[in-house]
Amino acid sequence: MKWEYLREEEFKSAIEKSGGLCVMCLGCMEKHGQHLPVGTDSLGGDKIVELAAERAGVVMFPTTMWLGDVVSSHAVSAPESMGKYGFIGINPHTLLTVLEELCDEIARNGFRKILLCNYHGGNNGLISYFLRAQCYKKKGYATMSCQAFALDSRLTPSNMLKEAEHDPEYFSMLTDEDRDTLKCFSNSDITNGHAGFGETMMIYGTYPELVAPERFEAEDGQSTHRADYLSKLGVNFGYAWSSNYPNSYAGTAPIGCSKTIGEAAVKISVDRLAKIFEAIRDDEECVKMAQEARPC
Repeated sequence: MKWEYLREEEFKSAIEKSGGLCVMCLGCMEKHGQHLPVGTDSLGGDKIVELAAERAGVVMFPTTMWLGDVVSSHAVSAPESMGKYGFIGINPHTLLTVLEELCDEIARNGFRKILLCNYHGGNNGLISYFLRAQCYKKKGYATMSCQAFALDSRLTPSNMLKEAEHDPEYFSMLTDEDRDTLKCFSNSDITNGHAGFGETMMIYGTYPELVAPERFEAEDGQSTHRADYLSKLGVNFGYAWSSNYPNSYAGTAPIGCSKTIGEAAVKISVDRLAKIFEAIRDDEECVKMAQEARPC
């Protein structure tokens, strides 16, 4: 159920049906190489969350595509020289305030559980801090988060290939060419990062018309290793990633990625997320813990 589609009189029954759970996708607006749209993290996440919410019968809050942490990008300080148009970078303190007020308003409407579904790696620190701050203020409703999809588990090319071999019916959409591509990208020498194979297949599976395969190799996605010395020292530096990947592209060109591979990836993601939604929908212990706990 999409929040914006409900009439005022339908909210009471929607809250009951959803077990008091409202889910929200968090992405961002930033460059994703030359072959993916700047809304990649919001568009892909939004569609996956929407499909999972529909299956689980829970309410989805309207996606706020600009609500994401991209302040570490070089584009903030030099958009003209870096050529990074389309990004939206907002002060993280503002983001935290807006996120808190949105959650408070969702709770005021009667929802007792709020699940933030993250689709952008840069949001991890922001969300972690936000959840701690929610505990400190003891809101009385349960605020949680999960990843909208996880490239380190079932969605890696190697794991997708293994699962396709184990359950060919589930992956009936994959062609022989798709399997060859997944095998190729299972090679340990091939990198899969920002705007790489993983994110490309997710947009292929949600908004295929927005992928520009002729631009896969328009820019270099390999690291300059400029900031590696800091990482080796165990030093965390906000500009490390953007210094290593000045094209906002981190990975081997996703040649061979296809709509059918994307379809399989979205199917896995929706199935996984729907199970999470259903578990929290039917759980009341998290609300009790939020109401009983002392501020951190």
